[in-house]
Amino acid sequence: MESSSDSDQEINANMVFMAQIGKVLSDSEASSSSADEKISE
Repeated sequence: MESSSDSDQEINANMVFMAQIGKVLSDSEASSSSADEKISE
């Protein structure tokens, strides 16, 4: 039981970590794309 709950906590932590990474990546992509638009102007 302990190992299964530990793995569940690990999976949840990984999901939160991946969600944070995804948000950072999308934010940086949005800022870089807007910067590209300004340069193209």
